[in-house]
Amino acid sequence: MFRKVSFFLVVGFTFIGSVQANPDVTSREYKLMLDASLFSYTTEYSDVQDLMADVKTVVEAAINRNVSGTAQLTHDRQVEFFDTQGSCVLNNINYAFRERIESGQSEVTLKFRSPDRYISDFEDLSSSTSGAETKLEADVGVSTDNNFKFQYGHSTTAGNSRTINRMDDIHAHFPGFASNYGFSDSTSLSVVSNLTLSERVYKNVFIDLGQFDAEFSITLWYIGSPSQNTTPAVAEISFKYADRSANYTKKVVNRARDAFISIQGLSQWVDTNAQTKTRFVYQYDPSFCQ
Repeated sequence: MFRKVSFFLVVGFTFIGSVQANPDVTSREYKLMLDASLFSYTTEYSDVQDLMADVKTVVEAAINRNVSGTAQLTHDRQVEFFDTQGSCVLNNINYAFRERIESGQSEVTLKFRSPDRYISDFEDLSSSTSGAETKLEADVGVSTDNNFKFQYGHSTTAGNSRTINRMDDIHAHFPGFASNYGFSDSTSLSVVSNLTLSERVYKNVFIDLGQFDAEFSITLWYIGSPSQNTTPAVAEISFKYADRSANYTKKVVNRARDAFISIQGLSQWVDTNAQTKTRFVYQYDPSFCQ
């Protein structure tokens, strides 16, 4: 059965120094939600290889360039989102706060989203934590009339040694956010929807776009332990290519577009009713914010 495909294009920006209203586009990431029921923890590796075999066939035919490499598990980590139970003050001001733990190491990400790139860019996501990384990215979806729709995300990721349970665990990393919004340090934070996810990410497959290679990521989200809930709740494929000088050629961007369109045609793999990962977390238990 053939189904219409929903997809997202993520366009990344980087910038230096103070916040700029018009940063360079330094990376582009195309994302497509998959039918999670086609994957299982017990057959995960072979399921991913089957997907990538189909992807390789259609992409190479579409752009007449090679897809190389073998998908390998590169991340196996725990993911939780945090907000205020009963009110979701972060979500209400278009913020999301996430913690990932891998091999005992924690990192946190604070992200703001807006359909206006200037509004998103001017949000203060500066961090006082050494080694923190900031980016501005545009999530581009497809509207019902097949035009692009944009959502700009400004985020910073920082290493973390704190146990997340109060607003001061955000303020400790992001003093600009603390100053701008004035939430009390003692405001309680809870795991959104009481949902702990096991995130397993496969990489190491590349598209030859000419000037640049693009790398695929296959992301599977399991609720709790994948050995207990063996079918993932969310499955996603994406590919990304980047240039720090934002000097892409016409051939590169056209090949990337054509490659993605070809993957859309894999109707046996795609999920037409997919939610973004953040929306999935908040909708898993809608009463959390009430």
